Amino acid sequence: MKWFNKAFIVILLMYFFSACKKDDKVAVIIEPAMLDTIFSNTFEGIIPCPDCPGVETSIRIYKDSTISRTIYYEAKNELPLTKVGTWKLKDSVFIATFDREKLFFKIKDHNSILRVGSDLKEVKGELAPDYVLHKKDKFKFSSIEGDYTVGDTLNLFNKLNIEHLKNDKYNLHFTFYNKLDSLTNCTTKLNAILDNSYQLNAALKPDGNLRIVFTKKEAHVLFENIHKDSVKFNCNDSLRFVPFQASYTKRQ
Repeated sequence: MKWFNKAFIVILLMYFFSACKKDDKVAVIIEPAMLDTIFSNTFEGIIPCPDCPGVETSIRIYKDSTISRTIYYEAKNELPLTKVGTWKLKDSVFIATFDREKLFFKIKDHNSILRVGSDLKEVKGELAPDYVLHKKDKFKFSSIEGDYTVGDTLNLFNKLNIEHLKNDKYNLHFTFYNKLDSLTNCTTKLNAILDNSYQLNAALKPDGNLRIVFTKKEAHVLFENIHKDSVKFNCNDSLRFVPFQASYTKRQ
């Protein structure tokens, strides 16, 4: 009987401690100073992709509980996609909702955020570094200047030249080149403004917009609120349709 009582007490203690262990969740406190460094910066990295070299990912988290995410599938001939969603903070993890999609980003330190799974656990092993989004270096106005091209530079191609003027103002020069018929070459000049997401915007008459989104090595030109084929550019005193919407590679 004494043996039974002792065994019962041991089992009871084991149950008690195991129950405490399950319920004992230590809350993670994120200091306001840490959050301020998160809110005021952009974090970027290249997430593994099953059928492409990688997914260039850039996120920016705002104090008003919104979050923007730009993704670009390398070598897939697709333009970058930007979505704006909302977030809730659970311990050190931002639970982000974009339409019906939920993603999870864990604060690692002042300089990096981790892309984690729905179980909120970090990726381990050889691929772990690929799920880290690093704080982007402070933006320099000169970093997006230069020449970008798309097409066959030996035949037909477009060139985009970006020139910084002052503060957030830039000049854009779009040039269509035909190496076999130089008379058809044409250049269009536009004024652009840099926005808070470090994207360029050029107003198109009557009410359209040309936006340039930048990734690691490319400038992606998109038309908004207007169909690309309806945008007319002056070319040697005549009007012609030139499809400037494309992904341009920066020339070194």
